[in-house]
Amino acid sequence: MQLIDLSQTLGPETPLFSDAWPRPTVTPYLSHAQSAFSGRYSGTTVELSFAQFMTSMGTYLDSPFHFNPNGATIERLDLRQLVLPGLRIDCPAAQPRQPLGPELLARHDVAGKAVLLNTGWSSYWGKGSYFEHPFIGAELARALRDQGAKLVGCDFLAADDPNNPQRPAHVALLNANILIVENLTQLALLPSGPFTFHAAPARVVGAASFPVRAYAVVV
Repeated sequence: MQLIDLSQTLGPETPLFSDAWPRPTVTPYLSHAQSAFSGRYSGTTVELSFAQFMTSMGTYLDSPFHFNPNGATIERLDLRQLVLPGLRIDCPAAQPRQPLGPELLARHDVAGKAVLLNTGWSSYWGKGSYFEHPFIGAELARALRDQGAKLVGCDFLAADDPNNPQRPAHVALLNANILIVENLTQLALLPSGPFTFHAAPARVVGAASFPVRAYAVVV
């Protein structure tokens, strides 16, 4: 069995959608040094961490509630939506700020699968060009929906063109209960044959999106 990590790290340098967003922080709520003097531990110390971050950052999953006020929030998702047979679709012609089209699905059976779009854009992580990403065009989103995909993942910042306020990819997919995972990486390491994709977030009540440790299992 082979495990392939498909996740970016979440930290102070993680690319954000807006400079106005707060940077993620992880600080000690109780440090090892503080616990040594707390009187609660003997012969050992403990560290308790406090984390604060926007939930749409790093490698993260969008629930239907993200774009549908009547859709399921993160904690209501079934594990069968989060662990799926995976399909890598290579997008060698992906260009900055250009839509990916439905022709990518030719000769692929996407029904019941996590469809992972491999553009190679994750190689720009941490660089300005990462924000000039391609995006899932409206026609491709509708084709994924109509052909029965269960989850769509991409190795760039956002599924939609950030300059299009209608966000057609998010709307078409999430309204059909097709989950979205953004900011994946290392998709080129995935086999062309069968693998299982895992992207389970913590069961945070009421969350619209949440980071995941996305990975593939190849048997």
